[in-house]
Amino acid sequence: MKRTLIFLGLAGLMTSAMAIDPRLGSVSPPGVQAGTEVELRFNGSRLDDAQEILFYKKGFQVLKIEEKAAGFVRVKVKVTAECPLGEHPVRVRTAGGITELKTFYVGPFPVVDRVKPKAGEPPQKLPLNSTIASSVPNESQEIFTVDAKKGQRLSAEIESMRLGRGFYDPYIEILDTKGFILSRSDDTKLFIQDCYASATVPEDGTYTIKVRETSYGSVGLYRMHVGTFARPTAVYPGGGQVGQDLKVNFIDQATGDFVQSLKVPQPVSYNVTDGRMDQPNNNDFGIFAARDGVRAPSWNRLRISEFPNALEVEPNNSRGEAKLIETPMPLALNGIIEKPGDEDWFHFTAKKGQRYGVRLYGRKLRSPLDSVMNVYDKNGKSLAGNDDSGGPDSYFAWTVPTDGEYFLRVRDHLSNGGLDYVYRVEFQPVKPTLSTYIPDVSRYDTHTRKSVVVARGNRFPLVLNVRRGSFGGALQMAMKDFPAGIKLHTDEMASNKSTQTMVFEAASDAPIAGKLSDITGTLKTDAKNPVNGGIWQNIDLVQQGNNGVYYRTWVDKIAVAVIEELPYKIRIETPKAPLVRDGTQPIKVIAERKEGFKGAINVRMLTRPGGLSCPSSISIAADKTEAIYNFSANGGAEVKLHQIAMLGSSGVKGGNAYVSTQLTPLDIKEQFTTGSMPLAKTTQGYPTEVKVKLTQKVEFPGIATVELLGLPAGTKTTKVEMKKDSVLKK
Repeated sequence: MKRTLIFLGLAGLMTSAMAIDPRLGSVSPPGVQAGTEVELRFNGSRLDDAQEILFYKKGFQVLKIEEKAAGFVRVKVKVTAECPLGEHPVRVRTAGGITELKTFYVGPFPVVDRVKPKAGEPPQKLPLNSTIASSVPNESQEIFTVDAKKGQRLSAEIESMRLGRGFYDPYIEILDTKGFILSRSDDTKLFIQDCYASATVPEDGTYTIKVRETSYGSVGLYRMHVGTFARPTAVYPGGGQVGQDLKVNFIDQATGDFVQSLKVPQPVSYNVTDGRMDQPNNNDFGIFAARDGVRAPSWNRLRISEFPNALEVEPNNSRGEAKLIETPMPLALNGIIEKPGDEDWFHFTAKKGQRYGVRLYGRKLRSPLDSVMNVYDKNGKSLAGNDDSGGPDSYFAWTVPTDGEYFLRVRDHLSNGGLDYVYRVEFQPVKPTLSTYIPDVSRYDTHTRKSVVVARGNRFPLVLNVRRGSFGGALQMAMKDFPAGIKLHTDEMASNKSTQTMVFEAASDAPIAGKLSDITGTLKTDAKNPVNGGIWQNIDLVQQGNNGVYYRTWVDKIAVAVIEELPYKIRIETPKAPLVRDGTQPIKVIAERKEGFKGAINVRMLTRPGGLSCPSSISIAADKTEAIYNFSANGGAEVKLHQIAMLGSSGVKGGNAYVSTQLTPLDIKEQFTTGSMPLAKTTQGYPTEVKVKLTQKVEFPGIATVELLGLPAGTKTTKVEMKKDSVLKK
C-alpha cells in the first residue's frame, strides 16, 4: 500500500530549541470525511518543532500549519476523495524524534458537531447519513433522534474500541415512534466490543437512538454513523484470488442479501518471494458494502490469496453427499455453517507427497464460527484435524499420503450455526515465510523505541526479531528506503537465531529528515529460491494488563528519522582479550560529553549471547565520563565471536535521548585450562607450597601469569609464569 509523507515546511525550527522524544496522545477529531478539507489536531508533548506528519496510507495532503505548541500541532489537511475509508495510522516527526503511533478514521459521511441539549430541550436531531463524535458520562446515556420514511433502512454503527483510545464497551438501540425497541446491540463478532443496530422502518416518523456503556459506565469517546447504509454481518465467499474478478454476496439479515462485484487487488508490497505477505495475520483486507448509492462506513473483512475459490455445493452435510471438486489443489474452500448442527463436507483430489498448511479463516474474518476441521481418506479414516490453533480458527499441516480422493469436514465446536457463519479454508503449500518486527521493550508496552531515531554523528540501536517459517539458514539483514546519510552495522543472523542487534549510524552532515522505511531479511545461501520478507509490526492500542490485548493494528513499515546532534555519545573500549567460559571480564563504557552536558547516562545491554551474564544496567554518573560493565560467561556460553552493542539514555530537554555504542566484537572462547588444588595449611612464619593441577582444554599459545587470590589476611604469595606444559608450585 502506498505511504504518504507530508512535509510541513518547519525547517526554521531545527535549532537549539529542539525538543527531544516527542509524544502523541491522540488525534482530534477522531475521524474525518473523505473528500474534504479538515483541521487535524495532534495532541501530545514536545511537539513544538514538528517537521512532518507520517501517514501510513495514501490520500492526505497538508495545506497549512495553523498553530503549533509544545502540547499540540494544528494542521489543515486535504483528504482526497480516493482516500481509503477506515483506520489510518499516523505519527508526527519533530526535529528531535518520532512520536508513537496513533490512529484516526476516514468515513463516507459529513461529520456533525455534537450539541448537548439543555434541560427540557429535545434530543439532538441528526441528518441521515451523517457521523457524530461524542462521549458518555458514567451512569448516563446519549439520546439522538432521526427522521425516516416507511420501508427505509435505518442503521446506526459505533466506533469506540476501534478508535484505540481505551477499553470502552458501548451499547446501542433504535426505538420506534412508540418507544419500542426495533434493534439493539452490545458486542459483535464483526466489530469486537463495538456494536451496530439496523432495521427497516415500519412507518414515517421520528426514531430514537440511544447510546450508553453496557453496564452504565462511561464511554470516553465514540463515533456514531447514522443513515440508510447497509450493515451486512458477513460476506460470502470470504476471500478471492489476487487480480481476479470476484462476485460476493453480502449477508444482510435486516433487509436481505445483495450482490457486489470487485476485482481482487494486489497489495503493493506483494510478490512471490515476499514471505511477509504469507503470514497468517496478513493479506486480509476489507470490502465496503454499497447499496442504493450509499457506502457502509465499515468494511467486511475479505481474504486475499493466490488460490482459486471452490464453493460448497449443497447438500453436503455428509461424506456421501459431497460432490467431487474437479479443480486440483491448492484451492480455497468456502462455505457457511448455516444452522445449528450443520456440517460441511468437501470432496477433492490430491497428489502424494504434497504438503499443505490447511488453515481455516473464520474469526479472522470476524465470523462467529468456532471451527473444528478434519481430513479423511476415501474410506472415512481420519488423517488430520484440529479444533483451535492459537485461537478459535483451526490449522494443521498435512502431507498427502498417496494419490487419491480425500474429504474435508468443517463444523462448529458447539454445533452452533447461522447465516453469517462464513469460513474459508486455504490449502497453502508449505513454503518459506519470513517477516521482521521489533519486540516490546517491556511488558504491556508496544510503543517505546518502535522507530529508528538517530542523531547526526551518532548511533541508535535496535533489536530486531524475525518470524521464520519452514526454512533455515543465515539471513542477510538490510535497510530498505531509509533516509540519506544512515548506515547499518550488523552481523548476519545465524540459522539458529531469531533476534539480532543492529546499530544505525548517521553521518554528521546527514539531512534532517524522516521516512517510512523497511528492514528486510534475505536467505543468504539460496539464490535460486530466494526467501525475503520485511516489517510486519503489531501495535497494541487497547490493552488490559493480564486480560490481554483487545485491539491492535498492524503496519508494514518502520518510521525512521535523522535528528539534530545530541549532547553526548557513548562507546565501548574494545576488549583486548577474549572472555572465556567460567570467566569474567570488565568492559569499559566511555561517554563523550559536549561542553556543559552533565546528565547521568544509563547504559544497558539490549541482548546478551547465551550463557553471558551482566547487570541489567549501569550508570555513568553526571560528573564522570566512564563506567565499567562486568561480564561473566558460564560453562555453556556459546563459543564464537559475538557482536554486542549497548543502549545509552539520558534526559535531554525533558525527554529521553537514546544513543548506542558502536557494534563491538566480544570473543567468547573455551578455557585454555582448568585447575584444581587440594586444601593447604601452613604455620605462621613458615612458607608453604600449593600444588595446582591443570587440565588443558585447548592449545595454550604462550605465557600466562598465575596468582592466588582470596588468601587470608597477612598472607603473601608470588606470581608465577605458566606455559602450556607447566605444573605450578607456589
